[in-house]
Amino acid sequence: MLYRYDFRYTIARLHIDIALRLNFHKIVITGRKENVSKRRPVIFAPNHRNALIDALLVVYASYHMKQVVFLARADIFKQKLIAWVLRGMRIMPVFRIRDGKDNLDKNNETFNNAARILKGNNTLAIFPEGVHNPKQSLLPIRKAVPRIVLPTEASTGFTLNSQIVPVSIYYRDIFGFLSDVYVTFGTPIEVHSYRDLYYENPVQAVNALRQELEERLQSMVVNIRNEEHYEAYRRAIDWNGDRLAEELYKGRKDDFLQASLHIVRELDRLQEQDQVAFEAKMAGFREAVTLMKEEGLRSTDRLWKPRTSAELRSRAAALLLTTPVMLFGFLNGIFPLLIQKKLQTLFKDKQFVASVRYAAGLIFVPLFDLLQSLAVRFITGEWLPALAYFLLMPATFYFALYWRKWWKQLQRDRKVHRFATEKPDQWKQLLALIRL
Repeated sequence: MLYRYDFRYTIARLHIDIALRLNFHKIVITGRKENVSKRRPVIFAPNHRNALIDALLVVYASYHMKQVVFLARADIFKQKLIAWVLRGMRIMPVFRIRDGKDNLDKNNETFNNAARILKGNNTLAIFPEGVHNPKQSLLPIRKAVPRIVLPTEASTGFTLNSQIVPVSIYYRDIFGFLSDVYVTFGTPIEVHSYRDLYYENPVQAVNALRQELEERLQSMVVNIRNEEHYEAYRRAIDWNGDRLAEELYKGRKDDFLQASLHIVRELDRLQEQDQVAFEAKMAGFREAVTLMKEEGLRSTDRLWKPRTSAELRSRAAALLLTTPVMLFGFLNGIFPLLIQKKLQTLFKDKQFVASVRYAAGLIFVPLFDLLQSLAVRFITGEWLPALAYFLLMPATFYFALYWRKWWKQLQRDRKVHRFATEKPDQWKQLLALIRL
């Protein structure tokens, strides 16, 4: 049962967590110790940007003895195989009106199970936006969380003492591999504080709790509300994030996240207080984009602090020396790579790029490592070479993926260095245009 502890989930989670950790360069978790109780029933309410990866990150960042159960829209359960996998991951379906009125009664079982989970002092997770949104913005919060938790608390006389914990998930590069991600657990909302209002007017209590949850998430999530200038805001984060993280938030684990929040708030404040200055800044950003296109530069390039010639030469030498290891890793990991590329062509929605990449790494890298190690045993007739290969194949393949990232970054850094040294006046002009 979903509302009971299952040791199989704990065993499977170890493998899943390792694969997830290897997908990112850095996973930064903040607020868990201060805001997530080990002794009380908790409902996680995260923003939703990246399909399956969001759910896995919430599980990864939560306490290991708490087996999180998710509620997700029912349409993703249509295929039997996928439904079986999702239920194995402790995900329950929630039916909406668009799924057919006849199916709405099926929610009773889901909500009853959700109530049992909370009454058992366990953890639920619900994406309150209802759908995933790849943009760096927050969609309107729906009523699913209060509609589940308030009746559940009321059925016990508001003695469960449950908490709703808003969760912010921020990807530095949502589609990039080996990028950084920040998971922040916010200050919990005490559900029992809505007891009197719920007894007096349940509808008003649901709306008030929904409103408070939305306000909490808006204060935590990098929320670009300005649709007209969305790309300008996004580029401003790329251009200024690292510099402001170092200048304003040095020493904090979530320095880049805080810098991103600062940039969005400063641009919003500028627009509210001085529309003329805001439009001038947007015009400067557009001029910067034009200049960068002429020079073949990108917003993610390290423009504010170009690498020195010595740094570039040393990095190139290190990559050259490790090329044999990279080639060994790529050649022996070619089959998982090809399968991943093929699987990605089956999904039109870019939201599933990271999920497919993760699934391919989770399943096919260990599978082909085992098969190829057995092939080594068959060819050599010895177990020792097979064991050595079994250990080396995934390690060198992972190194090869990092090597590719380092090589691409070196090419970008060379381009920035060349621009800054050959055209110093234009480089300084560009920095002035993009600076916040």
